Amino acid sequence: MNKLLFILCFALFITSCSSEDDGDMSVVGTWKLTAWDVVGGFDINNDGTTNTNILDEIECENNETLTFDVNNVVASNKTFNPDVNIALQEGTTDKYMFNVACDEEGIIGLATSYSQNLDIVLFNGIESTVIGNQLFRLMKGSIKIYNEDFTEIITTRDVTFVYTRQ
Repeated sequence: MNKLLFILCFALFITSCSSEDDGDMSVVGTWKLTAWDVVGGFDINNDGTTNTNILDEIECENNETLTFDVNNVVASNKTFNPDVNIALQEGTTDKYMFNVACDEEGIIGLATSYSQNLDIVLFNGIESTVIGNQLFRLMKGSIKIYNEDFTEIITTRDVTFVYTRQ
């Protein structure tokens, strides 16, 4: 009987335990854009260092935040929207030219519904993943790489927007 009671108590203890991260998967709150990560990276500012985070390579002001409320609405009044054009230099496989224009014309805002299932958040038709205090939003093919005269897209790269809980 004691052995059965011990097994039941142990099973109850194991099933009731969870990590701290499991209880804080809710996206409700404010998240700041902290990275535009591109595999392979670029040296846009020509400082001799390739960086996977495009935000560290350009001088555009970034104040983008996403605010998720308890009514399943996500909003942003400060969307970061620089124009970053990348061209592969002719005859090379790893030399690029860059044209960067910061968006100073105004502010793009959004408000839309979102849904959340555990660590997956869906809004605007794109899934995002919550890991700890960060939200990762993969934008497939959104970095376009042009030929040298910027007239033809020759390839694309994915970019992951990383937001950090504030």
